[in-house]
Amino acid sequence: MKFQSNTGFIKSLTELRDITMCPNICGIACFVVLLILSPIDIIFICTMAESLCVFNSSEFKDVQPIYLSEEESGVINIIEDVYAYFRALFNKQEISERALKLTEEAANLNPANYTVLSSKNTERIEQRFEKRSRILLSHHRRLLIEILNDPTGELEFTQSMLQEDYKNYHAWQHRQWLISHFKLWDNELVYSEEMIKKDARNNSAWNYRYFVINSTTGFDAQVTEREIQMTLENIKKLPHNESAWNYLNGIVEDRGPSSFENVVNFCEYLLSQKQTSPQLLAFLYTAYLDKFQKTEDENFKNKAIKANVRYAS
Repeated sequence: MKFQSNTGFIKSLTELRDITMCPNICGIACFVVLLILSPIDIIFICTMAESLCVFNSSEFKDVQPIYLSEEESGVINIIEDVYAYFRALFNKQEISERALKLTEEAANLNPANYTVLSSKNTERIEQRFEKRSRILLSHHRRLLIEILNDPTGELEFTQSMLQEDYKNYHAWQHRQWLISHFKLWDNELVYSEEMIKKDARNNSAWNYRYFVINSTTGFDAQVTEREIQMTLENIKKLPHNESAWNYLNGIVEDRGPSSFENVVNFCEYLLSQKQTSPQLLAFLYTAYLDKFQKTEDENFKNKAIKANVRYAS
């Protein structure tokens, strides 16, 4: 396949690739190309040559490209190569970094290609690598801040990220590291409460609140009672809110759930109101079992069994 530039210079991409790969005449070849070709031609050929190098590398050695008969014979070789390798990976439904790169390359070469743009494979690949990319970027950002030893603007940065996505795990992790490393605890308890109000099912916000309290005041009697009341208010509004129940379990774990009669009474009231969420029944089972182990009162043993039966059903 020949490439005709607007200057009349004709050279196949394969021949051009062979010339530029030869170290003895590489400088001469590049000089001639710069003299004869237009800037647009040079940019185009450089882009194509880069793709050729990719297909000649070991990364695609195991892929058997799938070419069409003559439907693509009117286009430049490298475009044909890109789509041939794309078909091979697409047919195998391969999810890999090279598949993502190849899909992007195919889309760039022909944005009108519906098969490429609508490829479910593309979406799956992006989802797979998006998480890894976020982790790498977050880690890189942390290293830079540590080197600078200056967290200025970082809390505002994470706040803007969390405004876009309340459950952005990496933003929460970054903020948690910031306040711990630089001792920026002021107002973080208030911030966690604000985020919980925006989305009461946001497990990351509840975990963040637990981290802040555990790292500062600790869960003394007064703090524990305050947190219990706040959590029960949230559960009253959303009895199936697993995030709130998890937080409640974390608060009462050390002393045991049966030690908090107000919580047990609250749960029994919900049960009397025909609330039978799995989290409610699991809490009551744990509380009754804890009480039985402390008192050996058979009544609590029977209650635990009943709660367990209802939970299982």
